[in-house]
Amino acid sequence: MVRVLIDATALPPYRGGVGRYVDELIANLPETGAEVLVACQERDDEQYSSIVGWKNVHTLPSWAAAPPQRLMWEQSGLPRLIARMQPDVVHSPHYTLPLASTGRRRGPKQVVTLHDATFFSDPDLHLGMKARFFSSWTRMSARRADALLVPSQATKDEVVRLTRTNADRIKVIPHGVDHRRFRQPSADERREVRTWLGLESDAAYITFLGTLEPRKNVPGLIRAYIEACAHMETPPVLVLAGGMGWDSQIDPALA
Repeated sequence: MVRVLIDATALPPYRGGVGRYVDELIANLPETGAEVLVACQERDDEQYSSIVGWKNVHTLPSWAAAPPQRLMWEQSGLPRLIARMQPDVVHSPHYTLPLASTGRRRGPKQVVTLHDATFFSDPDLHLGMKARFFSSWTRMSARRADALLVPSQATKDEVVRLTRTNADRIKVIPHGVDHRRFRQPSADERREVRTWLGLESDAAYITFLGTLEPRKNVPGLIRAYIEACAHMETPPVLVLAGGMGWDSQIDPALA
């Protein structure tokens, strides 16, 4: 049986795309026959323990909860955890990896997920030093990891072009779909949503789903909606549904 250690310590309390990716990976990987070990924040230990068992969940120290301290733990505490648990594979699902555990002949295989390459292509869409930090780590992980996972061929092509990584080391694994959650809604569910939105029972609407952040270009969507619907007597309603981000151009576009 393959022992896989997943580092879930970088996940925020409110899950976005990466959080859901990691949650679903941990929930479904045991079905392949792998023994799954998880390193996580204290707030997530009960959730993961219900899946892989208490003995396989290892909680991040309380002093390392904030991002800078978490990264320090990743480079110091995680290698010690790896040495103690001796997994066959360590999966780092958020660009970075523990450098002290790479390049060892008898160590575990190191796998890193790179979710996109926007830190290179669109650095202005990220807050503060984030683009510089993650572009540097993408290059580091590309050099040091045994394998890289990406969700699309487009991301693979970008990573190969920008980091000059051997394409054979990058595996495209598209995201799966939870059909229990993402499915055709029932008539009662549709009526409930329309009531909540204040829409008539037959009103057409267009929905955007995702964090309201610059990478999603919501102002561009709003401008396109205005232009496309300008001559319609009864245009569809535009519904923006997602977590509040930091895009300062959305409100002016709505106005």
